[in-house]
Amino acid sequence: MAALTDFFPKLLVVAGLLLAALAAAPLAQRLRLPGPAAFLAVGIVAGLTGIAPTEDLSPVTLEQIGAVALYAILFQGGLATGFRAWRRSARPILLLGLPGTAATAGALALFAHFLLGLGWPLAFLIGIALAPTDPAAVYAVLRGQQGAPRARTILEGESGFNDPVGISLMVVAVAILSADNGSYSEGAVRLVKELGIGLAGGIAGGVLLIAALRATPHLEEGLQSVAILGGAVLVGAATATLHGSGFLAVYLSGLLVADRWAKQDGRHHAVPESISAAAEPVLFGLLGASFAPLVGPGDIGRGLALTVLTAFAIRPVLAAACLAGTRLQPAERVLVSWGGLKGAVPLLLAAYPALDSLKGAETAQAVVLVATAASIVVQGATLALVAGRVRAESG
Repeated sequence: MAALTDFFPKLLVVAGLLLAALAAAPLAQRLRLPGPAAFLAVGIVAGLTGIAPTEDLSPVTLEQIGAVALYAILFQGGLATGFRAWRRSARPILLLGLPGTAATAGALALFAHFLLGLGWPLAFLIGIALAPTDPAAVYAVLRGQQGAPRARTILEGESGFNDPVGISLMVVAVAILSADNGSYSEGAVRLVKELGIGLAGGIAGGVLLIAALRATPHLEEGLQSVAILGGAVLVGAATATLHGSGFLAVYLSGLLVADRWAKQDGRHHAVPESISAAAEPVLFGLLGASFAPLVGPGDIGRGLALTVLTAFAIRPVLAAACLAGTRLQPAERVLVSWGGLKGAVPLLLAAYPALDSLKGAETAQAVVLVATAASIVVQGATLALVAGRVRAESG
């Protein structure tokens, strides 16, 4: 009985922090900052002041909450993009999402080791965590923006696709570092398995969701949306149970079902949009509150250095290579290059090493938090301006 009684004060604090984060979003927008900046700021303040009841959350519980929230965000991201639009820009999306993510992780690891003095295991963990762009942050900034549809599709498609790749890389890296006899060949096999099963699960899930839509054309829209979203979570959980990437499966199923659902009921669906929007402050606030007390002076310098390196060196080079041969205008290329926002997914990835109590796990969380906050503030505040420039040039 006492455990149940103690739950309600914690629920009161969590609900209050969630509402505070939502209330702070309009203020952030007035400052030309994306909504996730407000969510993360409230979480950081709550963590530093000890208000947030995160001390009772184990790393496993933190990842479980994050996984469910990310399922909702990725599925909505697939719905918002649609397979036809994704297919037209598949080449740069896949290049940025697969080799681009791996190359970013490697470059950041090299920099963290040789210039920041971190050991190789910690350098690779931080590099992998910061490699993916973040769907919640990208969608939040570009939501409602007009113009530059090709560049937006590439950014949205990349941010949805490279997150499962980054998560699979982190799972493999943690497995290698935590195993006594872990080998890189075994890690490569596991990575291929994760992505291969995730691909198969996403295609199968998309087919099943389309069949469900066809079978329920007259079902009330709210119930149908709940059923489809529940089916997407089922697809992700089933794929993960088979040791595949449930995140990739959820995103692909959203892509595949998007055009069929849009043809039947329109492009916008209130239930997945609302749940995805609610998942954003939960992810940013929870992870920000958990990691903020771990940040020290050295972590601030490392995080800022990695953000500058990524935004002004690594990302522009990779974007130029991956966009070669496309018909994008120069301003559109700048938009894709500058749109590599970090967010909740890097934070979620930074929590993985703690699952196996790897050495340096807290340092990884602290550095990634600083780098994420810097990316959201600097790149997030200016990305809308870049998008406006593209719209002006194309108009």
